[in-house]
Amino acid sequence: MGASLVWRRKLLRFVVLSCLVTSFTIFLWPRFDFHRVTTQTVSNITITSEVDCEPDFNALRRLNVEKLSQYVRREVVAVESPSDSLPIAQSLDAPLFQKKPKDDFHHPSPEYLHDDCLIPQPVSVQVLAPPKRADASHIDFGVATTLERLNDSLDAFSHWAGYTNARIFALIEPDDRTPQVLLKADALGINLSVSESSEEYQRRYFSLVPHLAKNMRSTTKWSCVMDDDTFFPSMSALIKGLKEYDHTKQTYVGGLSESIPQVGVFGLMGFGGAGVFLSPSLIQELSRPEVFEDCQRMDFTGDRRISLCIYQYTAARLTIDHRLRQLDMMGDVSGFFEAERPPPLSVHHWKSWFHADMAKASAVTEVCGDTCFLRQWHFGDGWVLTNGFSVVKYSNEKKPGDRTMELTWDSHNGAVFESYLHELGPLRPRDDGKISYLHEDALVDGNQVHQWYIHRDAEKGDRVLELIWRSG
Repeated sequence: MGASLVWRRKLLRFVVLSCLVTSFTIFLWPRFDFHRVTTQTVSNITITSEVDCEPDFNALRRLNVEKLSQYVRREVVAVESPSDSLPIAQSLDAPLFQKKPKDDFHHPSPEYLHDDCLIPQPVSVQVLAPPKRADASHIDFGVATTLERLNDSLDAFSHWAGYTNARIFALIEPDDRTPQVLLKADALGINLSVSESSEEYQRRYFSLVPHLAKNMRSTTKWSCVMDDDTFFPSMSALIKGLKEYDHTKQTYVGGLSESIPQVGVFGLMGFGGAGVFLSPSLIQELSRPEVFEDCQRMDFTGDRRISLCIYQYTAARLTIDHRLRQLDMMGDVSGFFEAERPPPLSVHHWKSWFHADMAKASAVTEVCGDTCFLRQWHFGDGWVLTNGFSVVKYSNEKKPGDRTMELTWDSHNGAVFESYLHELGPLRPRDDGKISYLHEDALVDGNQVHQWYIHRDAEKGDRVLELIWRSG
């Protein structure tokens, strides 16, 4: 009986202790609130609960956003610097994605008073004084293409050739829609002449040489043979760059491919997509009938045909300008555009080997001029804006002054890391932890420019940043 009583007392103490432990667990143990993302559908767009404002649904439909997890607007004020020189990358104390306190009494510009997606405080950035409109009446450009591709290129051409007095001569296949394209070019301020030719493309390309020679004026200093997807970020910068060369001699200026295997295949020549610049005496020499006809029989691509004709019949040799960019890169070219380097004089392949709409990317120059395109600002929260291309946060912080270029693009023709050093070094490996918002659209609205940068995520929803630029 004594042993039974002891056992019952032990059992009672165990039960009481268990109750105390259970009570502590239920009432005193820290509670965790697991976040659940809910969604709703508005205007056929799925909106997650992380979106705490009313986004611009017209913009979302235009941007093909089907699921949205973030929409933020930020006003950027471009303030002209008193200095005539600024670094390519500047640091800012202000964060980019600044939180909006519920009791914030700061007010945005009057037109945004009812915009709850807008971060109330604008951010100011310093920019150089916009250059005066360039006079490029001494440069002629030639392009062999089709009328349809020419029409598609006019918006991009208008950025660098519009209202500059530069002339563009196009050789196209016969097409009865030419008058409409000429009217569009005229409306964009582009001095365009179109001639038709039934020759196959490579012959038509090389035929640009005598065509440009025939149309030269006494004031012409340079004739440029280019592709229909050649883009010059700044005509002012191009004119300044060409002043480094002597147009009174037989001069041949161009850019190499960034890839050694491409140079191995096509040779040491000015690659056409980067723009090939020929002085008047050189292009006249190549246009002599006996020289032109012999070179036209060469079985090579148009830009290679030009180089071999120069090497065979003249004493001129290629002058390499490393600012003229062929951009023989495929896929993700963010590393090139996000590198802390001076902007290139030309870019190529932007709507074929990779996709970065140069016409839309350069729209911001309407507010802050050519010199602010592709410039960088490092924000206090670690985000880096490359104006007109991307907003990124690196997994390892990249500070201003780091000139290395991230090798992000796909290799081509057997190219490896070392294949790009001659043109692009120093390089660094891809940052797989980098978070990117890529520039996808821009709209000029009076004295403002709206840019849309998007981080695409089909599963969690797209994140959209709209920057609204105005001059200060």
